[in-house]
Amino acid sequence: MNIGFQGIHGAYSEVGIFSHFGKDVTTLGFETFDDVISAIKHKEIDYGFLPIENSIVGSIAENIDLLVREDLYIIAEIYLRIRHYLLGCKGASLSEIKEALSHPAALSQCKDFLQMNSIKAISVYDTAGAAKIVSDTKNAAHAAIASELCAELYGLDVLAKDIQSFKDNFTRFFVVVRKEDLPKDIKQEKTTFVFKTYHRPGALVMILQILSKHSINMTKLESRPIPENPWQYAFLVDIEAGLYDTVVLQALAEIGNATPWYKVLGSYPKAEKNGLFE
Repeated sequence: MNIGFQGIHGAYSEVGIFSHFGKDVTTLGFETFDDVISAIKHKEIDYGFLPIENSIVGSIAENIDLLVREDLYIIAEIYLRIRHYLLGCKGASLSEIKEALSHPAALSQCKDFLQMNSIKAISVYDTAGAAKIVSDTKNAAHAAIASELCAELYGLDVLAKDIQSFKDNFTRFFVVVRKEDLPKDIKQEKTTFVFKTYHRPGALVMILQILSKHSINMTKLESRPIPENPWQYAFLVDIEAGLYDTVVLQALAEIGNATPWYKVLGSYPKAEKNGLFE
């Protein structure tokens, strides 16, 4: 099984892949999320693994827009606790570190630790990329903020662990496939779809009333701009029900009559939270 993700080996996406699928898979890193999608479409990989939202920084809008635009299908969601580690060269100590390299989001999430230890934050393109830079340059005054997996992959020492300011830091990922490659008998407990509304008062409320009438619980609602129609928006919705549940089929039929367009992005099992959060 070949699974693609954005980044290089050791990225949190790869940690999430191993957490969900186990280690007996082949992981392939790509430079951009668009490259991951292209690899799926051209059958270079079986699955794509995309971060969708983080409990601190919010949605990854780029990936939501990719799913809306491309003809792919969500077959699973995964929640991963993000644990940031400070990684230094072999033999380095925390007191030696003057600069920490990482993705801007990771640096922001660890700013209290960095300030407390008088460490300057240096932004780079990727958390795992930061670990590789520290490994390659072998500067004892430099460290990376990255996953624990990066310590193993790039021969670095763990100088501090769980350095994020908020311990409850989670990222939600989607597993996506080509529609023609949908697994058989996939368990459907949640459904994600997107829709446009007519540009008139009460249009969004009408859709929400349809879901409410059918007692469908909505767990996410997010607006996304429509590039080809300035100042108009599409709405992404997660509901706690399977696509072929009778109430969902009835609701979607009504939504189809009340909107100019809607698209189902996937129906999949609820992620196992394993006590991560309620």
